[in-house]
Amino acid sequence: MSKSKQKEEVKSYNVLIVDDNEQITKMLTTFLELKEHKCTVANDGREGLAAIKENKYDVVLLDLAMPEFDGYAVIKDLEDNDLLKEHKIIVFTASTITQEELDELVNRGVTSYVLKPIDIDQLLAKIIETADS
Repeated sequence: MSKSKQKEEVKSYNVLIVDDNEQITKMLTTFLELKEHKCTVANDGREGLAAIKENKYDVVLLDLAMPEFDGYAVIKDLEDNDLLKEHKIIVFTASTITQEELDELVNRGVTSYVLKPIDIDQLLAKIIETADS
C-alpha cells in the first residue's frame, strides 16, 4: 500500500470557541490547533455573537454560563433573528443543567452539547461529527 493511502486525510475545521474562562479557551485552542483546526476565541457572549454573525464557522463551541451576556442570550438572539439553525452550535457547561433543559436547547436548534469537565478526545469526535453533518 502506498504511503498516501496509509495516511488518512484529516479535514481541517474552522472553530469558534466562546467561553469566559481563558484557561479553557487556551487549552482547547492548543489542542485543536495541534489537530490542524483553525480556532477563533471570544471571551464573552457579545463578542461571540458578533463573531457568529460576521463569519462562517464549521462549529461553534458555546459556554452557557458566562457573566453578563451568557450562552443562553447568544442562543436567544440567534433564534430571534432566525439564525440559530444556520449554525452548528455545541454548547458546553459546568453548571447544573437538566437533561430536559439540554433537550430543549437541541429542539430549539442547538446542534449538540458537552458537559464539563470536558473529555478532549470526546469533544474532538463531537466537533468532527457535527461539522460533517
